[in-house]
Amino acid sequence: MSILTLFLIIIPILCAAVLFFVPEKYRKYKEIFFITAVVFNLWAICFYFAKEIFTYAAWAAFDFSFSIIMSKFAEFLLIISAVFALLTSIFTVSNMKDNPRGTLFNTGMLLAVSFVNGAVITDSLIFLLIFIEALAVPFVMMILSSSNDNKKLAVKAFTITAVADLFLMMGIGFVYALTKTMNISEISLTLTGLLPITAFICIIIGAAGKLGVMPFHSWMPEAAQKAPVTFMVFMATAAEKVLGIYIMYTALKIFGVESGSCVTYVLMGIVAVSALLSALLSNSQKSFKKMLAYTSVSQGSFMMIAMLTALPVAVAGAVLHLLAHTIYKSCLFFGAGIIEDSKVESVSCKKNPYIFMCFILAIASFIGVPYFAAFYSKEMIYEGALHLGVVWHIIMVLVTFFCSGAVLNWFGKIFFNNDDEFFEYPITSMIPTVTAALLCLLFGIYADIPKTIIQSGISFQEHTNFLLIIVSVSALAVVLLNFIIGYKKYNNGLGFIKPLVSSLKIDKLNESENADPYNMAMNIYYYFADASFSFDKALNWVYDIAFVKSVLFCSKVLQKVHNGSLSRYIFWALCGLAVIILFFV
Repeated sequence: MSILTLFLIIIPILCAAVLFFVPEKYRKYKEIFFITAVVFNLWAICFYFAKEIFTYAAWAAFDFSFSIIMSKFAEFLLIISAVFALLTSIFTVSNMKDNPRGTLFNTGMLLAVSFVNGAVITDSLIFLLIFIEALAVPFVMMILSSSNDNKKLAVKAFTITAVADLFLMMGIGFVYALTKTMNISEISLTLTGLLPITAFICIIIGAAGKLGVMPFHSWMPEAAQKAPVTFMVFMATAAEKVLGIYIMYTALKIFGVESGSCVTYVLMGIVAVSALLSALLSNSQKSFKKMLAYTSVSQGSFMMIAMLTALPVAVAGAVLHLLAHTIYKSCLFFGAGIIEDSKVESVSCKKNPYIFMCFILAIASFIGVPYFAAFYSKEMIYEGALHLGVVWHIIMVLVTFFCSGAVLNWFGKIFFNNDDEFFEYPITSMIPTVTAALLCLLFGIYADIPKTIIQSGISFQEHTNFLLIIVSVSALAVVLLNFIIGYKKYNNGLGFIKPLVSSLKIDKLNESENADPYNMAMNIYYYFADASFSFDKALNWVYDIAFVKSVLFCSKVLQKVHNGSLSRYIFWALCGLAVIILFFV
C-alpha cells in the first residue's frame, strides 16, 4: 500500500471512525482530535507538494488497477480542499458548540476529506467513480447534522446529486467500452462518433451536478437556509466545486477536446442560461445565505463555460477562479454564520470594524476589483470567451455584473441599517473569517504563485488586453454607481436591476415552488405513479374479473350447446363440413 494512500485516504477514515465512536462526554477532546486530523491532512498534502509520484497496484479483473498520480495540479486542488477543511473545522468549534449532532458533522467532514483526496489523486476512472459515489454518505451526514429536521432536504440533495452521478457512471462505462481500460493516463479519445460524444456529454453532466449548474442546483438554496453554514463552506463551496472542475479537466484531457467544437458550443449555450438565470435569481432573494447560494450556482456555471471553451487561458482561468471563488464565498458564508449566531439581521459597520473589513475584502474580490484574487481569474476567462466571440464575452460580463449587484445590495442591508450595537464574536469564528478575507487580497497581490502551479497542468499563455480591462473596470464602475445611487435614492442597492428583475418575472419565478426542477420531476413522478397504479388496477380487473366472467359465460354457452342431443351434434358436424368445403373449393 502506498504511503499516499495511507496518509490521504486511510488515516482520515480511521480518524472519522474514532471520532464517531468515542463517547460524547469527551466532546472537547474530540474537537481537538478533529482539528488535529484536518491539520495532518493539510500537512501530508504540503509535504508531498511538487513531488511527482506514480504508484500502480493491480486490482480485481478487467484490467482494473488502483493507481495514483500526484502532480502539482492535483496537489493544488487538494490544498484548496484541505485549507478550507481546516478553516471550517476551526469555525465549527463555536458555530456548532450547542449542536448535539456536531460529532456527526465532524465525522462526515473527515470522510469527505478522504474521498475528495482519493478522487483527485487516483489515475483510475473506476476509483474516481467509487470515491465520488462514496461522498454521498458524508454529504447526507453533514446535512443531517443540523439541529433542524433536514430529512427531506437530505433526500432531495441526495436524489439530485445521484442523478448527476448516474450520468457520470454511464459516461465512464462508455469510455471503458471504447478503450477497454480505466487508467486515465492511458486513455486518448476524440469527439468523433456517437458513442464518444455521448460519453463526453454524460461526464460533463456529472461535473455539472458537482458544480451546482441548473437543473442540479435546487438543493443548494434550501441547504443554505437549513443546513449548517459550515456545510455550505466546505462541501458546497470547496469540495463539490473542486471535484466538478477536476472531472471537467479529466474529460477535456481524455477526449482531447479542441476549442470551437459543435458539442462544446451547444453545452456552453445551455450552461450560459444557467449562469444568467441564477445570477438574476440572486437579485430576488430575501435571505443573505440564499443569495450566496444562487451566486454559487451562477459562478459554478461561469467556471463550467470557461472550461468548455477548451482554450488553455480560459481553462486555467477557471481553475484560478475556483480558488478565488472558494476564498471569497467561504468568507461571506463565515460572516453569515457569525451574524446568524448573533441573532441579528444588520450590523453596525462603525462599531464592528473587523467583520466589516472582512466583508469589504471578500466583496472586493467577488466583484472583481483590481489586485484582488478574482480580478485576474475573470480577466483570463474573459480573454478566452472573447476569443470565441464577443457574444460569449458579453454573457460572462453580464453574469459577473448581476452577481455583483446582488452581493452589494446585501452588503448595504447588513451594514448600513444599524448604528447602535457592538457584537462580540468568538475568536474561533473570527480566525477563519479573517484568514479567508486576507487570502482574497494576498492571492490578488501574489496571483503569479497559483498561476505558476496551474501552468504545470495547463500550459497557457496570458496576454494583457487593455480593452478587456477597460470593459471590466467600466462594468465594475457601473455596478458600484448603480449601488450608490440606488441606495441613496431608494434605500435599495439593486438600483435599476430591481425593475429589470421584476419585468422579467424573476421574482415570481423565485417564489414559485413549481419552478423548482426537483419539484417538477417529483410531480412527473407522482403522475407516473398514479398512472401506473391506475394501469395496474385496470390490468387486475382484466385478469381477475373480465377474464373470469368471460370464461364463465363461455362455459355456460357451451353447456347449453353441448346438452347431449344427437340431432344437435349431427347439425354441428354438417356445419363444420360445409365450412371445410367452402374453404377448400
